[in-house]
Amino acid sequence: MPQRVERESFLRYACRCQTALEQTGSVTAAAKTAKISRERAYECRRLYPTFATLWDQALETGADLLADEARRRAFAGSDVLLMFLMKGLQPQKWRESRASVAPSELNRLIEVELQRIAKQKKAEEWEPIN
Repeated sequence: MPQRVERESFLRYACRCQTALEQTGSVTAAAKTAKISRERAYECRRLYPTFATLWDQALETGADLLADEARRRAFAGSDVLLMFLMKGLQPQKWRESRASVAPSELNRLIEVELQRIAKQKKAEEWEPIN
C-alpha cells in the first residue's frame, strides 16, 4: 500500500512539474510549483525515462509558446530580449548566419587556395628523394 501512495504522490507532482515547465521553461520554477526540490526533479528525470520524455516535450511546448509570443510581439513592435531567448531555446532555427564573406568572394578564395595546393603538390613530386 505505501508503494501505491508513493506512486500517486509522484504522479501528482510530476504532472504539476510538467505543466509548470511548459509555462515557464524553468526547472526551478517547475520544481517549486510541484513542491519538490530542483535536485529531486532532476533525479526523477534521470530515474524515470517516461518523465524525461515528458520533460523534453514540455520544454519544446514552452519554446513553441515563446515563439507564438514572439510572433505576437513582432506585429506590435520589437523586443531584443525575446529574440535572445528564442536564439537560446532554438538556436538551430534562430541563429544568425556566420558568413561574413560574400559567396562569390568565398568561392574565389577557395579556388586560389586549391591552385596553391596543386602547385605545392606538383613541386613536391619533383623534389629529389634522399
